[in-house]
Amino acid sequence: MNDRFLVLGRGRLGNSLHTALLAAGLRSQLLPGRHGVATLRQRLGENPGAYVILAVPDPAVQSVASVLATSGVRPGTTVIHLSGSLGLGPLDPLRTAGCAVGAFHPLQSFPEPRPPEAFRGSLFGIDASSEALLAELDDLATALGGLSRRVRDEQRALYHLAASMVSSYMACLADQGATALRAAGWSRAEALEALIPLMTGAVDNLAAHGLPGALIGPIRRGDPDTVQRHLAAIATASHGGHLDAVYRTLGMVAVDLAAEAGLDAGRVTELAKLLRPAVSIAG
Repeated sequence: MNDRFLVLGRGRLGNSLHTALLAAGLRSQLLPGRHGVATLRQRLGENPGAYVILAVPDPAVQSVASVLATSGVRPGTTVIHLSGSLGLGPLDPLRTAGCAVGAFHPLQSFPEPRPPEAFRGSLFGIDASSEALLAELDDLATALGGLSRRVRDEQRALYHLAASMVSSYMACLADQGATALRAAGWSRAEALEALIPLMTGAVDNLAAHGLPGALIGPIRRGDPDTVQRHLAAIATASHGGHLDAVYRTLGMVAVDLAAEAGLDAGRVTELAKLLRPAVSIAG
């Protein structure tokens, strides 16, 4: 595995990865992002064989790759991006220029720079223009304490969709729970303080029992009376917003999981009929 890296981009992920590389005993230099190409050329001259890691925003990956390809980057240089949604296509100018290219996406959130521990146990979605580079990226994931899985171009949208739903929509789900509690007279801060430990416990339960085993609550128990009370409460809540549509839509997902877990077919049918969305979320 290569042990020299030039990380182009000083944002949250670039900073975090640079720190993790150093903690793993690898040599890393952190450079300015899209305006640091001249500095990068100089560093490549001083560190032939170093891997270039593009830690720039997704919309900038292709333009930075094009600038690098036309600014004297030597054939044989390896350039890797960190995007989850982009495949290798945006790096085509570099591949045409004789560079090896790859993708190395940590399946983690970086709302701020995080310590090396953030990468440990995480999956890295990787891909590469050669099997040799793919193996090196797998080794790099291991060196950072994670594991890897190849995610090809045609799989990237679904891969990133899953990541976006689980990470971003967790906050949305907390918002909807807080909306229900605010209708009961709580402040948003009080609601969030109460809900976060519950959400943490639910994630722990998911890790321990998987799917569908981690599903709990009235739908898993086959309790339509409680579900009906929930729906009635939503109907009377002021400023409920999307609460009814979100409850019904996720409730239908819960019905499917409950059926998979062995809930009686009659109860499944009853709950599905009760939860059938009155309107779609888009509506």
